[in-house]
Amino acid sequence: MPTVLLCVDGMKDADDEARVERALRAEPGVYGAVANHEERCAEVDCDDDEVTVDRLIRVVEEAGFGATLAG
Repeated sequence: MPTVLLCVDGMKDADDEARVERALRAEPGVYGAVANHEERCAEVDCDDDEVTVDRLIRVVEEAGFGATLAG
């Protein structure tokens, strides 16, 4: 189970963190997600056979935030 680190733009507070986490956790193949607005990131535990990085980015964008793969 890989961990993907995403850079997330636009999170301002704990409510935004929760929105990003809920959106990611609802995606099939995602086992857990933790977002941090101060560090502007989200750490996602997922099954890479079920979900792609591109899909994770789209999920965050659909939740109203910008996202890119960290690194």
